[in-house]
Amino acid sequence: MIFAAAEGTYQYKIEHMFDWNMDAPLYSSLIVALIVLILAIILGIKARRGLRNKTYLKRPKGFLFFGELYYDVCHSFVVTRMGASHESFTGYFMCLFAYLFVSFIWGVTGLPSIIDWLAGPLTLSIIMFALIQFTALRTSGWHYFHRYVEPFAVFLPINLLTMWTPIISTAMRMFGNCLSGTIIIGLVQWALGNLSTNILSAMGANVAPFANSYFNGATLPFTYWTSAFLAPIPMGILNLYFSLFSGFVQTLVFATLSALWIAQEMPAEEAPALTDAPRVALAE
Repeated sequence: MIFAAAEGTYQYKIEHMFDWNMDAPLYSSLIVALIVLILAIILGIKARRGLRNKTYLKRPKGFLFFGELYYDVCHSFVVTRMGASHESFTGYFMCLFAYLFVSFIWGVTGLPSIIDWLAGPLTLSIIMFALIQFTALRTSGWHYFHRYVEPFAVFLPINLLTMWTPIISTAMRMFGNCLSGTIIIGLVQWALGNLSTNILSAMGANVAPFANSYFNGATLPFTYWTSAFLAPIPMGILNLYFSLFSGFVQTLVFATLSALWIAQEMPAEEAPALTDAPRVALAE
């Protein structure tokens, strides 16, 4: 019987080894990543074609124009906050800006949101943390571990706890802002729905619930929109604010913190050389 049970367990694992039980926001995240990947592939193909045909000397048009503009914005962002010698991070921030901003506005499509799913911002924060620690270890070598015993060795437990601060602060900031927007939208929609129902009920409209009308076989002409009479315009404005404006601000904040924390682990750039005019002024 023992062998039979073991064989049955093994057979069950073989039959269900490809059964994936994933949360709905994870599918949204994969779709967003696929969209960003497809756009990057299209842009890369057009750029390679431009190099081959030597059309890069002309003014870019269409999709290539927006791709070059997006690259210039991300490159300027990296150079401004990290320094000109760290422009190799431009590709990372191009991917980060695209994925994070699309994730913030993804809820407008009606599909499950990504950022108010804690695993989404937590994963981005862990990636940022790993990149910070890898950069610090690459630039400092074995001296990297000395920071955990500064200024004295007794501070080792405290330093080990504080090293996880970037993950907690950035993940909770994004998750809290997105979740608060979702809650506010839900509360406003509930309040406007009840107000719409009361107004139309006072006007003599039939506002019986849809479930009752469906199961009773009755046809109620006002059933489908009585609870949304006042909602469309305010809900549209709130969705634009929390999805576009707030999403842009949170994307910029997360990217800025990532750039500053990564640049902090790199050696400082040398001061630019003085020009002849300042040297003359200093000599005088």
